[in-house]
Amino acid sequence: MEPQPTDMEIIRRVLGGDRRAYAVLVDRYSHMVYTLAARMLGNRELAEESAQDAFLKAYQALDGFRGNAKFSTWLYRITYFRVLDVADREGRKRRLESDLPAEGLAAGFANETWQGLVRTERGALVRCLMDRLPAEDSAVLSLHYLQELSLKEVGEVMELHPNTVKVRLHRARKRLKDLIDHQGNRKILQDYGS
Repeated sequence: MEPQPTDMEIIRRVLGGDRRAYAVLVDRYSHMVYTLAARMLGNRELAEESAQDAFLKAYQALDGFRGNAKFSTWLYRITYFRVLDVADREGRKRRLESDLPAEGLAAGFANETWQGLVRTERGALVRCLMDRLPAEDSAVLSLHYLQELSLKEVGEVMELHPNTVKVRLHRARKRLKDLIDHQGNRKILQDYGS
């Protein structure tokens, strides 16, 4: 099996005129970009549109990518600011419930163990509550915990010092905890664990 080309190799090919090579980067990062947009916006349609816009903006600015950070971090930064623009443009209040995919949850459970169901349900509950947070809180939690970026990488995406990211993470976790407590979901989360 032939090794996959690195992001920089693909970028060089794109900049050399092979526009189709960009599809490899889109395939490689589309899930992560969509997930960030969906977490911040809480709306599937807007998230898909924002993800497409982010990839288009990244393609148009590709010659400006210097490789000082990972391509994924650079792409996250573009996505993050694009989604903030969309959220501002929409000027909408966060809905109490997200329209993100709850479908398909039941279909895959037929053969799962109870523990798998518990983990999935707990995760769905936390994601639902994250959707009620302000976009920036949801983004910092998503980037760090769901996308598993380091504090430094989250800082690069959000153009913040890592210590500032640490403070924002702390505040976002507190707001999420307050939501859990307020909604009475702490008991539900604990009961699932037993």
